[in-house]
Amino acid sequence: MPGVEVIERYAFCGCEALTDVECGKLERIGADAFGRCISLGSINLPSAKTIEGGAFMSCKALTKVEFGDKLERIERLAFCCCTSLERIAIPLKDGMITADNIFQGCKKLVHVDLVEGEVLRDTIAALLLEEWRNDMNDKLGAINQSLPTTPAGDGLFGVGGKAQAVQFWISSVLSTIVQYKARHRSYLNEAAATLQSFLPNEAATTLQLALPNDIVLNNVLPFLELPSFTFEGENDEGGRGDLDKEEKQGDTKRRGECIPLA
Repeated sequence: MPGVEVIERYAFCGCEALTDVECGKLERIGADAFGRCISLGSINLPSAKTIEGGAFMSCKALTKVEFGDKLERIERLAFCCCTSLERIAIPLKDGMITADNIFQGCKKLVHVDLVEGEVLRDTIAALLLEEWRNDMNDKLGAINQSLPTTPAGDGLFGVGGKAQAVQFWISSVLSTIVQYKARHRSYLNEAAATLQSFLPNEAATTLQLALPNDIVLNNVLPFLELPSFTFEGENDEGGRGDLDKEEKQGDTKRRGECIPLA
């Protein structure tokens, strides 16, 4: 579907022969647009921003879903009753999961990938203290340890907890990385201030250039600025930002059944 940016609601609903969806410019998928496409096995939508309610509901053969870093929201029942769904790739954005029933009935969903994983790994590797790096790596892997045992609901009445688990995990990772980046910068500023208090700027620069490589690697590089990628909830100065978005997620307690959306 080259050049297509919007797929309207019910556009491909019930197309039983459709096997995959891949489009580089698609931004919005309407409600129930691919509902009950029982042969649809994979989705690769790097430009998608909004996945409306029930967009892929009851796609029984769907096993893998890949989105890009432009994704902003996934709405209610979007993947409800996708009983074969095992893996989904999403960006690290708080508030993107808008309802508890998004993965209702997705009993095989056990793995979440982050589309900005390489940037995040670089950020973690640049953190000053090993305990910070270990903590972040533990948090990144936590979702793939908890999802296999998180109830998915029965696809009709119980919504399960997989959507809640994903949203909680995203918030936790964001909060932690913002804290550590802020503490890292604080240590950097303290170290710079201490050095400058003893030496003029030119002398400090000369000293740094004269240090042996092993000292540079072990003691100077950890104080370099972290990667410039800004995570959701982080302000321009690298502070914590406003991570408390509970008031914006009042609709996360909605419940729904696996039926076509009106």
